Amino acid sequence: MSFEYRIPSIGVEEEYQLVDPQTGMLSPKGRAVLKLARKATVANIQHELHLEPFVMASPVLDDSAQVRACVLSTRGTLMQAAAANGVAIVAAGTNPCKLPEHVFITPSRRYELMAEQYQALARELVIFGCHVHVDMPDRDLGVRIMNHARPWLPVLQAMSANSPFWHGQDTGYESYRRELWVRWPMSGIPDWFENLDAYQRCVRLLVRAGAIDDESKIYWDIRLPAKTDTIEFRIFDIQTEVEDCVALVAITRALVMRCEKAVLCNEPAPRIRPELLKSAVWQAARYGLNLRLMDPFHCKQTSAMKHVADLMRYIEEPLRVLGDDETVAEYWQRLRATGTPSMRQRKILESAGRKEGKLVRELIRKTAGEAC
Repeated sequence: MSFEYRIPSIGVEEEYQLVDPQTGMLSPKGRAVLKLARKATVANIQHELHLEPFVMASPVLDDSAQVRACVLSTRGTLMQAAAANGVAIVAAGTNPCKLPEHVFITPSRRYELMAEQYQALARELVIFGCHVHVDMPDRDLGVRIMNHARPWLPVLQAMSANSPFWHGQDTGYESYRRELWVRWPMSGIPDWFENLDAYQRCVRLLVRAGAIDDESKIYWDIRLPAKTDTIEFRIFDIQTEVEDCVALVAITRALVMRCEKAVLCNEPAPRIRPELLKSAVWQAARYGLNLRLMDPFHCKQTSAMKHVADLMRYIEEPLRVLGDDETVAEYWQRLRATGTPSMRQRKILESAGRKEGKLVRELIRKTAGEAC
C-alpha cells in the first residue's frame, strides 16, 4: 500500500565567524557589522553569546531552492557589511587561529547571566553550528520521530564535521566543536521517550530540580523547541560551502518524513541505550568518515561510507518525493571524492604551508560561494 507523505516546511540557522581577513583571527566588530546588515536581509540576524559570531535564522522555507537563495543572500549581505568594516565572515565550526586573549560577551542580561553561571564554559564556547528546523505541528508525533531519528545522529555528525582546529592546533578530531559543545548542560543525545507525556514529565523534573529554568534551556541534538512548532536538529557543524548546507537541510527533512512514515505505519523505534549512542557520536566526531563508525542499529563497527549509504537508502523515497534526490546524490558524490569539510580544511592548510591566515582567506572565499 502506498504512503502519502506530508511535505513539511523547513528553516535553517547558521552561526558565522567574524574574522580579520589578513590574520584570520576572530574580530569583535560585530555590533557595527550587524547594524549595517540588518537593513538588507529578510533573515533574522542576531548576536550569540559572544560578539564575534552571528546567528542567522531563515524565514519559513518550502524547498531547497529557497534554502539556497536565503543562505546565499544572507551570507552576501553579511560579507558586504563586514567588508565595509574591514572584516569578513567565515562558515566553519571553529576558528583555526589562536583565540584572542579576551572574548567579548554580548551585552544583554541573558548572556551576562549565562557567562556568570557557566564561567570558563561560556568563555570557551566560541563554536559555530548549523540548526535545521522541520515543521512539526503535532508534538506527540515529534517525540516519536525523535525516537526513530536518534540512531542516525552519529552518521549525521560524521558527514557534517567541519571543525578540526582549535586555538591554533590540529585537535585530531573531525568535529572538535562537538567536544566543546557537549560539555554544556542539557546538550547531547535525548533519551528515548514513550510519548509526549513522558517527555513533558522529564521537562517538569528538570525544572523542579533547578537544572533548567524552562524548556527553552534544553539543547539536545534533536529537540522540540518551546517557541516554534518544529523538530530541530542541532548536531551539525556549520558548512563552509553553501551546497553542503542545502544538502544537509534536504537530508534532514527527508529523514523526518521517513521517520514520520515509520511512526504512522507502526514500525517500532529502536530503543538504543544513550551510552551506546554517546560513544557512537564521539567516534563520529573523532574520525568523521575516515575510518569506521559504530552502527547503533546492529551494535557493531562498520565502514563509515557504508553507514552513509544506509542512510541514503533509508531516505531515498522521501528525497524523490521532494525532488531533492539529485541534490543529495551530488553531495554524496562530493563526500566520496573530497571527504568531509574537515578533511578539506586540512588539505587547504597543508597546501598553504601550514599558515592559518591563508586557510582562513580560502574559507572566506568558499563561504561566499556565488555571493562573491
